[in-house]
Amino acid sequence: MKRVAVITGASSGIGRASAAELVKRGYVVYDLSRTENPQAGVKHIDCDVTKTDTIQSAFAQIREEAGRIDLLLLSAGMGVAGAIEFTTESEMQRQFDVNLYGPIRVIQAALPIMRTQAMQERNNVFGLEGKGLRSLIGCPYKERGRIVFVSSMTAAFSIPFQSMYSATKSALNSFAFALRNELKHYDIRVSSVMPGDVHTNFKRTTDLNGSDIYPHMKPAIEQMIHDEENGLTSEQVARRVMRASLRRRPAIFYTSDLLSDLERFAARIVTSNMAVRIVGMMYKS
Repeated sequence: MKRVAVITGASSGIGRASAAELVKRGYVVYDLSRTENPQAGVKHIDCDVTKTDTIQSAFAQIREEAGRIDLLLLSAGMGVAGAIEFTTESEMQRQFDVNLYGPIRVIQAALPIMRTQAMQERNNVFGLEGKGLRSLIGCPYKERGRIVFVSSMTAAFSIPFQSMYSATKSALNSFAFALRNELKHYDIRVSSVMPGDVHTNFKRTTDLNGSDIYPHMKPAIEQMIHDEENGLTSEQVARRVMRASLRRRPAIFYTSDLLSDLERFAARIVTSNMAVRIVGMMYKS
């Protein structure tokens, strides 16, 4: 039986690159997004993560056609950049609606399928893991499914003038942490991948209103865009997403590269005041 992967936002960026990796590995792949961008081996379903009716319709179709979901990859997202003081109510709501409430809505629709489906054996595609005799003799390792969030390193170090985006990613990690324990008794494993700077066609709304009051806002946003333009490719990040998606015993959190590993380590050892100063210097704030 082929494994089934459902990806939100697989029409572009990290989601699209991850879809290509999963097709190579023989998965049946569904893309849930508002825009269709044809890709070999990927089936598109129109879906807006802010609209519950489209989500329910999409999963009804997946249940009918595939009958199961072995991997749910939550990659859809967008950003709002600007000063907190001048961020509008609609911008705030849109940011949280897409990046936080969207994944929650999708998970609520997927869990009735994943929680009750038959368990499948999972091969270890990255080498021997685990402990004890079962790993050494290659005993089957079974699970009902896997849920993976595409978060961000801004969950560890919030970026000035991208506060709303940073807050959604921090909340997403907290949500993943709780969900991991809620679902472990159903043999559904949960992970969150925190990429650093990635060069994609990421959708961001930039509002420079208040630049006269916050003259350091524009340089900070320009630095953020520069870092992204010189960041990792979607394909590089997708390979780390595969670790979270395919390892037999996945960690709860993954980063995207060595630099992100170092940043996450620094988040554990430096004081909060020192972290604020470092981030402020990085983004000229």
